[in-house]
Amino acid sequence: MESNIRHIKKRRFEAYIDVSELMERYYDFETTLSRCKECPGFAGTWSCPSFSFDPRTFWAKYSRLHLIVDQLSNRGLPTVEQAQEQLTAQKRLFDREMLDLEKHVKGGYALAAQECMECKKCARLSGLPCLHPDRMRFALEAVGILAVDLVADKLGFPVLWSDGVSIPDYYVLVGGVLEA
Repeated sequence: MESNIRHIKKRRFEAYIDVSELMERYYDFETTLSRCKECPGFAGTWSCPSFSFDPRTFWAKYSRLHLIVDQLSNRGLPTVEQAQEQLTAQKRLFDREMLDLEKHVKGGYALAAQECMECKKCARLSGLPCLHPDRMRFALEAVGILAVDLVADKLGFPVLWSDGVSIPDYYVLVGGVLEA
């Protein structure tokens, strides 16, 4: 009997960046907002812009980012759908791990990989407040950081995407923990 279980090849990369450097070199909320608006899920969760706060005030509370990036190999996956399913499953694990790491950093705040996935349907779509503010976290891009540039500059490799037909060699999950 053939098993659907596949060992996932994952490489972790980490770096520390002062928030002052993030703001100087990688903060461009207008650009990230325009890219967010291209997403079919735009404004579909409380972790998506637009916000009731200025993202600059969000960053002002922190001094340093512990950037954490997992590079997930897609080798051996026969379809784009399977690569996306692997990415989604790994994203859930990654986001939970960031929340766990947050607990060990004084004044820490986890950053999720992409949008929040805590609820099947976000309360924002019904005009209600977040049901899990203790677990909902923003992605770097949502609060104005050019994550693709950050990964390339600090970790030395590009972020890859699928065109819907081909499968890139890898996907990345970009997040981390902010320190007060």
